[in-house]
Amino acid sequence: MDFSSGYTLVANFFSAIPTDWFIIGGIVLLSAFDCVRTGVRRVSQIALAFPLSALLMQNLPKAFILGEAAAQFSTPLMQALLLGFVFAVLYVLIGRIGISWGGEEGQPIQAALAGVASAGIVTTMWIATPALDSLWHFGPQVQEIFGEAYRFWWLLGSLAALAYVRG
Repeated sequence: MDFSSGYTLVANFFSAIPTDWFIIGGIVLLSAFDCVRTGVRRVSQIALAFPLSALLMQNLPKAFILGEAAAQFSTPLMQALLLGFVFAVLYVLIGRIGISWGGEEGQPIQAALAGVASAGIVTTMWIATPALDSLWHFGPQVQEIFGEAYRFWWLLGSLAALAYVRG
């Protein structure tokens, strides 16, 4: 049997898909698997911490004491590292607040919905944050879908989906 034509067909199909969609799909799968395994707690923490960390990073240069220290992080890589640190602190703080996140059992449909919501929030905020956009610049198709014109709706819809999954 000759499988080379089938292999070529599959290879051509996957090579036509931009890498951006594989990254977004990976975020969806990781989030969904985590929701099935442990519930929506971590995904909800990420959904709250990621936009808050981007908001704090925009205001950090104007902060009283930390503004001067943050000014030293001038390269995009250093700003991304600082954003990662702020995200980690907020992730832990939101987890320590002790909000009830709903049931810890994972349902496949709810996990899939939470995965898509998580990917929507992460991708939307990634595009909106210049430090992260310099690390990986999504293509024009993803920029159009998750960009400024639809940012509000992606965030609102994703948070609404996570609220539905929680209940």
